[in-house]
Amino acid sequence: MSSRTTASSHTTASSRTTASLYHMIWANYRLPFLKVILLNLVNAAVSVGIIAYINHTFISQPVFDTLSWLSLGQFSLLVLLLLVTTFLSQYALTRLGHRFVYELRTKLVKQIIDTAVPQIDHLGSARLLASLSSDIQSITVAFVRMPELVQGIILSVGVGLYLGWLSLPLLFIVMFWIVMTIWISTILVKHVYTHLTELREINDALYQDYQSIIEGRKELALNQHRAEKLYTDDFLAHAKSYEKTVTKSDTFHLSAVNWSNIMMFASIGIVFAVANYLDIPMGVATTFSLTILFMQSPLLHAVGAYPTLQTAQVALEKIQSLELAEHQPSFATDTVAQDWQSITLNNINYRYVGSSNSSHAPDTAVNDNAQNSDNSDNNQNPSNNILKSVNLTLQRGDVVFLIGANGSGKSTLAKIITGIFTPTTGTVQVDGQRVNSENNADFRQLFSAIFSDQHLFKQLIGDQGNEPDTVLVSDWLHKLNLQEKVSVSDHKLSTDKLSQGQRKRLAMLIAVAEQKDILLLDEWAADQDPAFRRVFYQTLIPELKAMGKTLFIISHDDGYFEHADRLLLMKEGRLIELNAEERQRASKDAIAMLK
Repeated sequence: MSSRTTASSHTTASSRTTASLYHMIWANYRLPFLKVILLNLVNAAVSVGIIAYINHTFISQPVFDTLSWLSLGQFSLLVLLLLVTTFLSQYALTRLGHRFVYELRTKLVKQIIDTAVPQIDHLGSARLLASLSSDIQSITVAFVRMPELVQGIILSVGVGLYLGWLSLPLLFIVMFWIVMTIWISTILVKHVYTHLTELREINDALYQDYQSIIEGRKELALNQHRAEKLYTDDFLAHAKSYEKTVTKSDTFHLSAVNWSNIMMFASIGIVFAVANYLDIPMGVATTFSLTILFMQSPLLHAVGAYPTLQTAQVALEKIQSLELAEHQPSFATDTVAQDWQSITLNNINYRYVGSSNSSHAPDTAVNDNAQNSDNSDNNQNPSNNILKSVNLTLQRGDVVFLIGANGSGKSTLAKIITGIFTPTTGTVQVDGQRVNSENNADFRQLFSAIFSDQHLFKQLIGDQGNEPDTVLVSDWLHKLNLQEKVSVSDHKLSTDKLSQGQRKRLAMLIAVAEQKDILLLDEWAADQDPAFRRVFYQTLIPELKAMGKTLFIISHDDGYFEHADRLLLMKEGRLIELNAEERQRASKDAIAMLK
C-alpha cells in the first residue's frame, strides 16, 4: 500500500471517529452541551470586554484621576465576573465530560457482561482490559482538557470580532496569517493522529505481555530461558516500539505548538509593518498587538489540548471495534418456568469462529435461522465441526455422566447445553419451546455450572438473587470439609486463598447456594484427592439428587460410573449413549477400544 493511500485511510478514519465522538455528545447530551456553549460565550464576551476596557479606558485616562479610580472599580468588577464565568464554564464542561465518561464506562462494562462468551474469548482479556483502562482514561483526559479547547475557540472568535471593529484591513491580514498557521499546524497534528493510532495497537501488545508475565509467573520462574525470551523478544521489542512511536507523536505535537507560538509572535511584527504601510495609527496597532498577545495563551492551550481529543478519538474507535452486544440497562432474571421437564438438543453442529470454510458470523446470539444440518455447509464440511449432529434429551432429575477423550468436544457440548455457546446449526428446546436470541438469557438462568477454568467469586447469592440460605450454606460448608478453612460473613467468603481442589469445593458451595435446577460440573472431581473424590460420588451426588437437582457431570472417573442414571460418550464430536452392557465395560481401556 502506498503512503498516499495510507495517509488517506488515516484521514478518513480520523474524520469518521471525530464525527462519532461529537455525534455521541450531541445526540445524548445536547441540552447540557448547549448550556456549556452559552456559558463559554458569556465568558468570551467578558474577556473581550476586559480587553476593550483596558484599551479604551486605562490607556486614555490619567492614572490617578477620579475617573480612573472609578474605572479601577469597574475593572475589578469585570475581573470578578470573568473569574465567576470562567469557573462556571469550566465546571459545567468538566462535569459534562466526566458524566459522559462515567456513562461510557458503565455501558461498556454492561456490554461486556451481555456479550456472548465466544466473542469475549475471541477478543481476549488483554484487549478488553486495555479498553477498560487506557481507552477510558484517554477519553477522561480529553474531557478534562476540553475546556481549554472550547474556550480557546470561542474566545478567538470573540477577539476576532473585536479586532475587526478596530481595523478590518489589519484583521484580514492577521486572519490570513493565522489561517496559514493553523493549516500547517493541522498537517503536523495529522501525523500525531497517525502515531496515536499506532500507539494504541502497541498498547494492546503490551497488555498481552503484562498478562503473560503475571499469569505465567510460575512457569517463568521455572524456566529462565523462557523468561528471557518473553522479556527480550516480546516485551522489550514492544516497549521500544512504543518509545519510538510516542517520541514521534510528541515531536509532531510540540512542533505544532511551537509553530503556533512563533507565528503568533511574528504576527505582531506583521501588524506594525502593515500599519506603517497603510498609515494606520500606531495606537490602533498597539491595541491590536496587545489583543493578539492576550489571545495567544488560550489559542496555544487549544492547540495543546487538541491531541488529547485525537487520543480520545482513537480510544473511542478501539472501543467501538470490539463489536460488543447492544447496551441493555436491565439484567435478565429467572423468568424461565421452574417446572420444566425436558431439555432437548436437536441435530446440533458447532464450529468455532475462524474455522476453515466457515461462513457463519461470530456467535453473538442464538441463531434463530439455524436449520437442520441437511441444508448447512457443515454437512458439506463435517470435519470442520467440533460437534457433529448431536442429539440429546435431558429429563428433569437425571444424573448424567459424560465421558470421552480430551478434545472430543465434551466442554463444548457443556457450553451448548448451558446456552453459553450457540449452535452453528440445530436447535435447543425446553419442553418443546425453542430457545432463541430472545429467551436464551433466561434459559441460562436454569443452570449453575463449574467449568474447568472456573472464576471464583467471593459473594454468595441465593435463589432468584435473594440472600442465600444460611442454614444451607453452613451445612454444605461442612459437607465440603471447608469449615476449618473458610467462614462466611455478610454472605461473603472469608478467603479464596486455597488449593485448587479446595477452590473447586468453594465453587460447589457457591453453586449450591444459588439453588438452580441444573448443576453442570466439568471435570470437577479431577482436582480432588482420592478420599474426597469418593465422598463426591458416593455422598454428595445422591444428596444433590435428593435436593431435586438435575446433574450433568463430565468425568473420567471410570470407577464411579455406577452412580450415573445415564452414561454418554463423546467421540470425535459425536454423542453416543452407552447401554447397560457398554457401561459395564466403560473403563479407560474400554473407552480407548471404542475409538
